[in-house]
Amino acid sequence: GPAAAPRPAGTALPAPATLLPAPAPAPPSVPRRLSFSSLGEYGRCGYRWYLRRVLGLPEVRPPPPATPAAPGLQRPGGLDALLRGTLVHVLLEDLDFARPSAPAPEAVAAVAAARDAELTEAEAADVTRLVESFATSPLCGRLADARAARREAPFAFGLEPGTGGLLVHGVVDVLATEDDGGVLIVDYKTNPLDALDPEELTARDYDGQRLVYALAALRNGAPRVEVAHCYLERPDAPATAVYGAADAAALGERLVTLAGGLLAGSFSVTDTPHRELCASCPGRRALCSHPETLTLRPA
Repeated sequence: GPAAAPRPAGTALPAPATLLPAPAPAPPSVPRRLSFSSLGEYGRCGYRWYLRRVLGLPEVRPPPPATPAAPGLQRPGGLDALLRGTLVHVLLEDLDFARPSAPAPEAVAAVAAARDAELTEAEAADVTRLVESFATSPLCGRLADARAARREAPFAFGLEPGTGGLLVHGVVDVLATEDDGGVLIVDYKTNPLDALDPEELTARDYDGQRLVYALAALRNGAPRVEVAHCYLERPDAPATAVYGAADAAALGERLVTLAGGLLAGSFSVTDTPHRELCASCPGRRALCSHPETLTLRPA
């Protein structure tokens, strides 16, 4: 039959569009090395960890408390808490456990000056008091009697040995080997206890840290490890936990569980918001699912 008439130019319909599935969002970057402090922050609130560690959002200035702290709960002096803790830790690094004594005023002033700080008389006295409180504690006596004591001792171990996965690392304030071969780990704490018992505060805020410290020592071959969180307001009553070699497997499982959500890219908001945790969080005012009646309530 006759050939079909050619279609006029410019009237051809475009080929149907090919619909491609949207690419899956890339998971947040999770570091292959994780400090115990970072892991502890994740355990307290995964969403805050994501905002700070992944997005890099800065902390915000906390609003003033609704009611002023009672006089007994106010920190002596007006020194910034982070600087206060740093000065005390540096001075404790030079403490002779066998012949402990309070630091000289010149030493306190020099440590502060090295950090571009000039302390008031009350602030210097507060720092001195915390160092002296440990110097006269039973825990200091145990360190003096230990076979060996190492300050600022670094550690690192694989989260799951033999897998080449996440490496957990950190530094302990003091690691001592006692006469029976057991290890004593001491962590100095300068934060105020307020109305809490040392064990209560440690269980609430430092359980992950205790877990990591113990596992580091046990995986290094220690037959026994005692982890002591020493709050310098009450150095005579440290929060302690003792573990043996037989506990290493269970501790490892707990640590894998703690880090599992992070490795899977899960960043859930805490179920227990409170002022101490949330006041400086960059997501508190507009991004958090909790109202400020909860995020600004007392711990």
